[in-house]
Amino acid sequence: MQIIEGYESTKIHESWCVALGSFDGVHLGHKKLIELLVEESVLQGTKSMVYTFNTHPRKILEPKRHFYMITDNNKRAEIIEDMGVDALYLEDFENVRDMKPEEFIRHILLGRFNAKSVVVGYNYRFGAKGEGDTDILKEYGKKHGFKVIVAEAVEIEGHIVSSSLIRHIIRSGRMDKAAEYLGRDFSVYGKVVYGKQNGEIMGIKTANIDVNNDITLPRKGVYYTTTKVRGKLYKSVSNIGFNPTFEGESLSVETHLFDFCENIYGEEIEIFFHKHKRDEFRFGSVEELVNQIRRDIQDRLSM
Repeated sequence: MQIIEGYESTKIHESWCVALGSFDGVHLGHKKLIELLVEESVLQGTKSMVYTFNTHPRKILEPKRHFYMITDNNKRAEIIEDMGVDALYLEDFENVRDMKPEEFIRHILLGRFNAKSVVVGYNYRFGAKGEGDTDILKEYGKKHGFKVIVAEAVEIEGHIVSSSLIRHIIRSGRMDKAAEYLGRDFSVYGKVVYGKQNGEIMGIKTANIDVNNDITLPRKGVYYTTTKVRGKLYKSVSNIGFNPTFEGESLSVETHLFDFCENIYGEEIEIFFHKHKRDEFRFGSVEELVNQIRRDIQDRLSM
């Protein structure tokens, strides 16, 4: 899949089917939309493109409020590529934030991409101050000769699947429910860094990772997980928290991989979260903590 961050990288006379949206998390609702995009591109005989932003618009529109993502650009790209999309366009929101809806359609959808079909979600808005909606998009589609496809909401147990709802579910630690809405296990990844070597003290080695501080994290506690290292998956038990038994002062994300003892400092790994096992709490001694971790490991091995 081609990743594009400038109009000069698109061919002026090439036609595209384009999906528009933020796509944070690339959840089941987004996947339905992208499936429609890929199907439509085949029917139209064009390439498919997901047009989104390199920085979420809310981070720019609400700069004083810290906004947490479900996926960063790399993970979004990975998922979108796996769905068979030809190109991912990462727009700078500042380039389009003040465009009127008609201006966006004329200059971007038609002028840059010669769009034959445009696929959006049921609640899609665009243009300065969100003045454009699906009705306006359809109106201009009829006027300028491009097709507009609106993906309906995806519901699970009466709840509309949305990025905001999934963030709340992740923060609550309900990883099985998050997976149901995402269509995959939630994961975080980062570079393995040196921690306080508490694992060495206990005889249970862990890999501490440096996670992007813009990523939504599950609640503090111990989780059943799977960790990907160098393309291979290992059963694991992971902890998010402050290590209170060791008087920890900073939040850490660490994972104990089963049947793995290689040096991976400086390498990127990915942790997939399956289930919240228990909350983090202060033990009376290191020995008590070690015994509990060994029970956690045995429980994970039985899964």
